[in-house]
Amino acid sequence: MSQEFQSPVDVSFLAELDGTEQRYVVLLPTGFDSDVPHDVMIALHGHGSDRWQFVNDKRPECQGARDTARRQNMIFVSPDYRAKTSWMGPAAEADLLQILDELNGRFRIRDVVIAGGSMGGTAALTFAALHPNGVDAVVALNGTANLLEYPNFNEAIAESFGGTKTDRPDVYRERSAEFFPERLTMPVAFTTGGKDTLVPPESTLRLFEKLKQQGSPALSIHKADGGHETDYVDTMAAFKFVFDQLDAQRAARTPPALSTFDKDTTIVCLGDSVTGVYYHTGGYRAYPEMLELGLRKAHPTASIRVINAGISGNTTNDGLARLEQDVLRHHPDLVTISFGLNDMTRVPPDQFRTNLEQLIDRCRARQSLVMLCTPNAVIHTESRPIPRLIEYCRIIREVGQAKDVPVCDQYVAGERLKSRAPQTWRLTMSDEIHPNMDGHKRMAEELCRSISGAEVSLDSIEPPPALARTKVQLTGGNTLKIVAMEPIAAFVQSALLQQQADAKLEIIPWPITGKSLSELEQSAKDLVRATKPDLVVLMIPATETTDFETSVHAISWLMNWSLSFGHQEWDCIVVHPSVVDPMTDPEQGALIRRLVHAQHLDLIDRKPGDTAAADAIVKAWFQAHIGQ
Repeated sequence: MSQEFQSPVDVSFLAELDGTEQRYVVLLPTGFDSDVPHDVMIALHGHGSDRWQFVNDKRPECQGARDTARRQNMIFVSPDYRAKTSWMGPAAEADLLQILDELNGRFRIRDVVIAGGSMGGTAALTFAALHPNGVDAVVALNGTANLLEYPNFNEAIAESFGGTKTDRPDVYRERSAEFFPERLTMPVAFTTGGKDTLVPPESTLRLFEKLKQQGSPALSIHKADGGHETDYVDTMAAFKFVFDQLDAQRAARTPPALSTFDKDTTIVCLGDSVTGVYYHTGGYRAYPEMLELGLRKAHPTASIRVINAGISGNTTNDGLARLEQDVLRHHPDLVTISFGLNDMTRVPPDQFRTNLEQLIDRCRARQSLVMLCTPNAVIHTESRPIPRLIEYCRIIREVGQAKDVPVCDQYVAGERLKSRAPQTWRLTMSDEIHPNMDGHKRMAEELCRSISGAEVSLDSIEPPPALARTKVQLTGGNTLKIVAMEPIAAFVQSALLQQQADAKLEIIPWPITGKSLSELEQSAKDLVRATKPDLVVLMIPATETTDFETSVHAISWLMNWSLSFGHQEWDCIVVHPSVVDPMTDPEQGALIRRLVHAQHLDLIDRKPGDTAAADAIVKAWFQAHIGQ
């Protein structure tokens, strides 16, 4: 294995399909930087091998895949994909979709290249044909494109596919890439051998001709005297072709809106509640604030200021009305304009188009550059149906093209993540239309790339310092009003008195025993904002729920209702249920951690192996954050 990868990590997971334990191996580049996006190579093993083949094997196909990933600074992933003889059957397909979703949740993924040899090359073509929106390039080394005519390994394929060709011709056909060339619009490279009897080349060669005819970027390296192996030179040539194509696609993108940052730069982000700072993102920041952090990360010596001019409920009508006061008086170098989610409910399409044109003209008249933004992807609702949102996004793109204004297509970026990693995307949403802070970070990353050309990751940005209002109240000798869930309320009281013995505390206990997540969500709605506390302490219980969506909705809204509507008026922290119950269900516990992180709130958690009592963990946390 190349010394320029970190040590392999063997990852186990429970398959959502059937609850069985499955595995894949991850190799990260040495010096892996989580602050930048990475491409991913999915390397699929051959018949009779397993996930370690492409990690350790010296054969040229495996070595070439690793060397390419190393040179491209990629994340290298090799899954078992269900069995040594799976041939990308339905279970293997489901596992790979789950793996890709998990990878998108852990890392900032740019392009996905799927590759393999023999069975793995076949499986790569199959998966790309089944999920073309989830794959950016394919390298199929000595694979077949037609499983209906493929003569070998019939028993193994039948076991994987749930029947023979006679029993299940539909399954064999849908997994034969030759029948779906129109789906393979991404770069595809094939290698074949004319004397390969194990995986004959004919179907792959026919598929290549179809791809050429339709104008898809494809390369065929065929050796008439070759057998069932691709040498190192041809392996590297196949990978080089697809990466040259990907590089060309990136080079053809719209150039960045700002070519230099050699002077003080002011950017104003004009928009609605998705632009403004509200409870969805924790109440301190939204994507404009994250954009400033991203631009500073990309241009550390530049003087950059980003001003948030987003107001909840606004449409382009409101944007025009407050353009002078909220935007132009700052003399911005660039104005980003993001409307549509409210316009689609009450501003007719023609008026929306006219309003955008007027916003552009007025900004340009004051020598400000303009960038239009499409709205983020949403969950379909009757009030904001996706087809209508698509119509308004189309208008934004048309206005941008007609007025020669660049467009940051947040909708396309969101839909791309939604199609590739549906659970990861769902965890970026605070409700049906508003992203949480994880979603805002991704929006800021997309906007940073559109503005400056720089690709950054903001995932590691932590919430602002905790307990700001609590400290002010304690320092000033004022009564600190606390709404805290039981049994944490007593621990919080004890922890604060330990820090300041004369602290004036008004504790409002919040009973949770016997209540479902949905009932707690309703109690948060009724209690917190009406109380106007100084500090809210949640402990989200790891209760059994019917499904993933029910849990995500209830946990998100429990946090939403525990925050003030706009800029935060009180502190809010979350205690992980493992603090009280170390035997908390790991899956539910992991979901709570992800959602608290996504909301940009602070979490009191039990570290792995920590056997301390719950009150000691709470006291230690408060000591670390407000201790004298």
